[in-house]
Amino acid sequence: MNPMRSMTAEKKVPSSDEREVGESPRRMKGQQFLAELVRRSGTKAVFFVPTFLYPTLVELAEDPVKRVLCHSEKAAGYMADGYAQASGTPTIVIAQGGPGATNLYAGLVDAWQSNTPLLAVTPVIPGSRYHGNAYQEAYVDFRPVTKYDAEVRSIDRMAEFFGKAYREMTTGAPRPVHLYLDGALEAGESEFDFRYLDRRYFSYPAFRPRAEDDLVEQAVRELRRAEHPVMVCGRGAIVSGAWEEVTALAEQLDIPVATTLGGKGSIDDRHPLALGVTGSYRRPSTDSVITDADLVFYVGCHQGGATTNLRQTPKPGVRVIHVDINPAQPGANYPNVLPLVGDARTVLRQMLEVARSGKRGAHNMWVAQAQKALRDWRESEHGHLSGNAVPIRPEQLAVELVKACPGNTLYVTDTGYVGTWAGVFMDLPAGKNFLHCEGSLGWAFPAAIGAKAAVPERPVVAFTGDGGFFYHLAELETAVRNGINLVTVVLNNQAMAFQTHLLRSLWPGSRDLNKLSEFGGTNFANIAREMGGWGIRVTDPKDIGKAVRQAIDADMPAVIDVIIDQAAVAPVAFMAGQGSRGNSLTAPGKRNA
Repeated sequence: MNPMRSMTAEKKVPSSDEREVGESPRRMKGQQFLAELVRRSGTKAVFFVPTFLYPTLVELAEDPVKRVLCHSEKAAGYMADGYAQASGTPTIVIAQGGPGATNLYAGLVDAWQSNTPLLAVTPVIPGSRYHGNAYQEAYVDFRPVTKYDAEVRSIDRMAEFFGKAYREMTTGAPRPVHLYLDGALEAGESEFDFRYLDRRYFSYPAFRPRAEDDLVEQAVRELRRAEHPVMVCGRGAIVSGAWEEVTALAEQLDIPVATTLGGKGSIDDRHPLALGVTGSYRRPSTDSVITDADLVFYVGCHQGGATTNLRQTPKPGVRVIHVDINPAQPGANYPNVLPLVGDARTVLRQMLEVARSGKRGAHNMWVAQAQKALRDWRESEHGHLSGNAVPIRPEQLAVELVKACPGNTLYVTDTGYVGTWAGVFMDLPAGKNFLHCEGSLGWAFPAAIGAKAAVPERPVVAFTGDGGFFYHLAELETAVRNGINLVTVVLNNQAMAFQTHLLRSLWPGSRDLNKLSEFGGTNFANIAREMGGWGIRVTDPKDIGKAVRQAIDADMPAVIDVIIDQAAVAPVAFMAGQGSRGNSLTAPGKRNA
């Protein structure tokens, strides 16, 4: 018996009977087919902005599927993104054509960058109206932000095209797909062959390929021989559900582990081998570890600018082992790479089989060096974490929030300072408990609505700044109307603080500088109550825990408006310098004194 099979059960592939191989085609209307597709996909919610596919949505009236009417197409796309990441099941987002499709395009960019599958459906202009100055006749090319993009103009091929869409988005490197659909097909009638809708493609990863055995053996040998190896886990490790395997292999080979923001949860943040988040938005203590490493082992992450701080950590040329399900990724941005192409969990299990056949790794001095750097950093942050400063320090807010939330809470965070404070200062257990966007400010709140719709049994907390919350504030009404009871923590410093600090550093004497990055005062708790939700404003750090517990118990969408210190600078590495822990940032070409 393979010893690794007992660690975590492999995803069960339905038998041929379960896949209904012998199912005969069924005659029905197009709207009935689309409703049956939603049922079979297992999704609990679809997200839309009117008025496309209303007949299909009406067909679902008696089904336990939330039909979530949104205020903007972009937010609807973010909700579908958050739903898929939280559940491992892609869902559908529906939008009108023309301007609606244009808005939806922007909502797919983050899903494209984060390798998240979802199905976007918009109407195609009928041939009779094509280039006829028709109402809302504007054409959007979705190909740059989708893995598959097609027009469905024939009812006889509807099942085929929707089957292709699901297969494309959940196999290999998952990503969004888009279908232009002729709306007239809803009312049409045809024979639909449901064998095109193979159930294995309704969740992801649909397949878990193995890496080549000889390369796996070579990788284990190199990790054993290296003097200063480090593992860096990305979003792919979370998607694959590989946190047990990450931890087991790190322990077997005695290797410290860092993560990207998207890979947070690949190992318990309190594990002795865990270093925390690395890259541009990072714990500064990881810088020296990655820089001093003689071998960097990447698991399920791109070696992009945010992961490597613009290719500074590590420097190109350092030996790299790279696990990725996309064969084009290993070596795409760095030379000297050993590629292990396959599903992260599967490949790590292969490596564990090899590693356990030999001696345990012995990198005691190297691990001790990394642990000391982390301890020193934690000590340096002590005042920010427990100083009870007013205005509230965001570092203490992150710590107190985790203390007050149940252990199974799912945190959904925005980019910039907020994502850094969450990723760096929230010590979380291993598992899928932290979702982070790839760069679209304003993503967290609607994505958290989608995540809560996907996992209603879990507490879901959106962690966003006032700048991010303003983007899609109207969707608070969407959450109230649909009973999607998430908690939103707003870090309110009346500014886009990252930009504020940058501006003050580079142009300190400029007139009306505040007009370029700062807002007027807004009480988001009052707005929440006005929209039918629950809200509270917190100005004293000693009140954070009580407010969080009250918000969770409110059993309605809740907003905690936290007044934080505008002078607080997150530990963000960027440009020529890095974020200081004082009141300013390092300007390009200058150094902190």
